[in-house]
Amino acid sequence: MAAMFEYGAVVGQPESDSAAVSILRKGGNAVDAAVTAAFLACVLSPKSCGIGGYGGAMTAYIGGEVVCVDFNTVAPKDAHDRMFRVTRSDGRFGSAVSGYANSIGYKAISVPGVLSGLALALEKFGKMPLSEVLAPAIRACERGFRVSANFATGVARSEARIREFPETTRLLTISGEVPKSGDRAQNPYLGRMLSQVADKGVREFYEGRIAERIVKHIQDNGGILSRDDLANYEAQIVDPVKTACMEYDVYSSPLCSAGLSLAQMCAIADEAELDLYARDSARLAHGMVEIIRAAWMDRYRHFGDPKQMPVDTDMLMSDINIGANAKEIATYIAEGKRGQSLLRPFYTGGTTHICTIDAQSNMVALTLTHGPGYGSFVTIPRMGLLMNAGMSRFDPGSGLKNSIAPGKAPIMNMCPTIVLQDSEPVLTVGASGGTRIPSSVFQVLARRLVLDEDPEWSVAAPRVHSEGNEWVSIEEEFGEAAPDYLSSVGYTINKKGAAAASVRMIEIVEEGLLALYDPRMKAREKGY
Repeated sequence: MAAMFEYGAVVGQPESDSAAVSILRKGGNAVDAAVTAAFLACVLSPKSCGIGGYGGAMTAYIGGEVVCVDFNTVAPKDAHDRMFRVTRSDGRFGSAVSGYANSIGYKAISVPGVLSGLALALEKFGKMPLSEVLAPAIRACERGFRVSANFATGVARSEARIREFPETTRLLTISGEVPKSGDRAQNPYLGRMLSQVADKGVREFYEGRIAERIVKHIQDNGGILSRDDLANYEAQIVDPVKTACMEYDVYSSPLCSAGLSLAQMCAIADEAELDLYARDSARLAHGMVEIIRAAWMDRYRHFGDPKQMPVDTDMLMSDINIGANAKEIATYIAEGKRGQSLLRPFYTGGTTHICTIDAQSNMVALTLTHGPGYGSFVTIPRMGLLMNAGMSRFDPGSGLKNSIAPGKAPIMNMCPTIVLQDSEPVLTVGASGGTRIPSSVFQVLARRLVLDEDPEWSVAAPRVHSEGNEWVSIEEEFGEAAPDYLSSVGYTINKKGAAAASVRMIEIVEEGLLALYDPRMKAREKGY
């Protein structure tokens, strides 16, 4: 799908886009619109995101400057690298935790960052008060909302797990039954809590009576989140990571997000002259795979929370490192060889992404999540607050870059991205879909910026995915030649794994604002 608009556009969570467009029509800017859409998505799309979730990050072009807000989660102060019992750790599938305790239940909960991050973005870069951008979410909670097909399908698929948690069952079912598309749902408890936040500010969530109730329920059930963890949490304004790709400047969110991986991919694609293979689908797929895998190799070897350990980002983005990777990959493509492998796990996610642009060409890329779908499956009683499973984003084993430590932020997959050319805004892009996010955003940008393909095809074109191992997922639209060739090179084709995340993009073109939902989403763009 694609649509052209004149003044403003929104592509994010389809159920919440119209509210964001209304904010733009009222004179709000791109940040106001994105925050509005995010808050409403937290109500309408509980599988993907929620007030008990975290970032993510927001990358924005506002008033001629690219800025970034980091609201990633952090581990509670009582967390440690042996808090989960690892039952298997074999390199191929990563570490398995007994009872999935790092992703389901009370110990999986880390510090939520959504309210702090969205409020900070609004305060520093928006124009509207918190109460106004929260209003659509509060109305949906109190008056009810139409259950979408995605909402109903998600609950049906996770029904067994949901029913293990009585409060979550009450939240996500209607009279105890799995909802159907078109049913009316409500969350009055969450509406009441958001009204308190609108009146008193977000610190009420982190330090006031709300915080007390959250912590009590979690600790009464064996969790470790504390009052201090909430009180000490603050989202941060950080410098985006930047790289040149062809004649464009690509800006994305820094560590602990995947923006650095995306920047590496774009820079390597430029240096490796990927455009030479634009008309050879097999070698183009091979080149994409090798570039993605190279970035994943660096992620596994070097990425950790830079506040707690040294991460030499200058080295990772240096001309020497990028050039060496590009030269090696160009050789692999030319000789039909497979690069080295580092076997690590695949992770899935419950995430949403929002792109907005306003009449002044300010643009936002914003990603937020629960971690896995429905987060920890824990809902705080009489609050309607579904909590994250941020602890699942750490490596549960000890002694590794991404191992658990008190107050540490985990490595995540999001990479909300802004592209400029000659200091002027060109496009905003991002995706939802777990570990496939950076590889999908890279392939869209590679097609658009390096291969110079049109925006619609750049988003719709078939994709590949790999994570530093010998497995490759590839969409069938590539045809038979590409997977057959990758098999001959030495890859194992993963026929069960999805290859594509769900991308959203808005580009400024001569005719106006071209808004694009990934056709895999079957959603309609909104704007005016």
